[in-house]
Amino acid sequence: MKRLGLFLFFLGHALRVFATSGADHVVLVVWDGMRPDMVNATNTPTLYQLARDGVFFQNHHAVYISSTEVNATAIATGAYPNRNGIMGNREYRPDITPLKRVEVQSLAYVRKGDEVTHNHYLRLPTIAEILQRAGRRTAIAGTKPVAILFDRLETDRACSDCVDLFEFKTVPAAALERLHLPALTPQETPNTRQDLATTQALIGPLWDKEVPSFSVLWLSEPDYAQHSTGPGSVASLQAIKSSDDNLARVLKELAARGLRDKTDVFVVSDHGMSTISRVVSVVDTLNKAGFSAAHEFPQPPAAGNVMVIGNGGSALLYVIGHDPKLIKQIVTLLQQQDYAGVIFTRLPMLGTFTLDQVRIDTPDAPDIVVSFRWTNDKNDVGVPGSDPTDGFFGARQGIHSTLSPFDMRNTLVAAGPDFRRGWIDEFPSGNVDLAPTILHVLGVAPPERTDGRVLAEAMVPTTTNIPPIEMRMLDASCDASNTVWHQYLRVTQFGDTTYFDEGNGYSTPKR
Repeated sequence: MKRLGLFLFFLGHALRVFATSGADHVVLVVWDGMRPDMVNATNTPTLYQLARDGVFFQNHHAVYISSTEVNATAIATGAYPNRNGIMGNREYRPDITPLKRVEVQSLAYVRKGDEVTHNHYLRLPTIAEILQRAGRRTAIAGTKPVAILFDRLETDRACSDCVDLFEFKTVPAAALERLHLPALTPQETPNTRQDLATTQALIGPLWDKEVPSFSVLWLSEPDYAQHSTGPGSVASLQAIKSSDDNLARVLKELAARGLRDKTDVFVVSDHGMSTISRVVSVVDTLNKAGFSAAHEFPQPPAAGNVMVIGNGGSALLYVIGHDPKLIKQIVTLLQQQDYAGVIFTRLPMLGTFTLDQVRIDTPDAPDIVVSFRWTNDKNDVGVPGSDPTDGFFGARQGIHSTLSPFDMRNTLVAAGPDFRRGWIDEFPSGNVDLAPTILHVLGVAPPERTDGRVLAEAMVPTTTNIPPIEMRMLDASCDASNTVWHQYLRVTQFGDTTYFDEGNGYSTPKR
């Protein structure tokens, strides 16, 4: 306790940090699913050296739900889901499609979403859109279709998997010729050839005339390999090395153009990764208890029907008609399940937290969200972190999207003229901080407030006041049949910025 008190006292005093911008360019490289504990001189020699040349953010956070599309949108907008509009990789949006789930990054659904919302599918502008409005050029390249969420305006964007240039497996020759990409192959494990093609698209044709003010390179690895073979596997380590090699290609190209010392490079992951302990079915749980649940509706739903949409380590439950009594019955049932971790509800209910407490209360949010129960258990190769999953992949493969610290803690390294050299940042940071920091570096003000902050303590020296850190533990409990249900959510407040550390739940016998 004495150590914590000294730490908080130190945070309340002025600290020597960076403030004025020296970079003309920012390059954001995303290693999808990269755990921070995998960064070392052996696995990631290029990233390890970049961290030694710049800043390693030791206490970095994803946003919940700790999944790709949710965190891509948080990175791009600097805002939590309740403000940017994307709270799951897969959601139920009946105004877009009334009978089945929406893949939020799908080009068709993005276009339809913009149509029904008058171009507010994302409710806030992205870094790329803000910079374009300020007259700056941007370039977006992604192996995964999530890249479209950074820039729906189709300016200088490449995707070697889907998006709008070409559909996977049906590649128009003209698109390949225009981007000078190698022939594509089906997704492999690890997915090295497609990630290489994406990297070449960025540093080649997209940078042909000049390196723009802002570039994004979204790599599919190590996420694909970890999902297929589990974190720490031979294939996953090969995938990590592949991403490291592609980072080296980017840095080499910047150096060859004489721009390395005028470019801030950020390497971030969208989320962490855990090992699947078992596969569960929320739909089966509900139907066996007499509810009417399904993953999609065969016909227009009736009041009381429940759509369950799995998001890996979390499940979203949409109750047609929003009957509070029915929702309470479902919550009580979930509180009796050994796979339930933290339960969130739209309406306040005993033994739950509300959606707004974790900032996922979007206009299209479900009635119930359950984050599955995680453990510290290690997998076959000694990597800690284990989660159940609802119908995605299988035991010993990789998964994320829970409130586990292994899913919520992700990687961030920043290096360049605006950042301190050889510094480990122990202050809390998060994916919501990327947009305000990048815009600050490039001298462009966001049009409205962000939920994140400028990472000032990691930047070129001046004197600034560092706010105190407040750590909170939220608890909820209630009777659930023959047991007592308990759940918690740990939150860190750093000035005006909120970070979610972890959450879990468990049952104890009644006394």
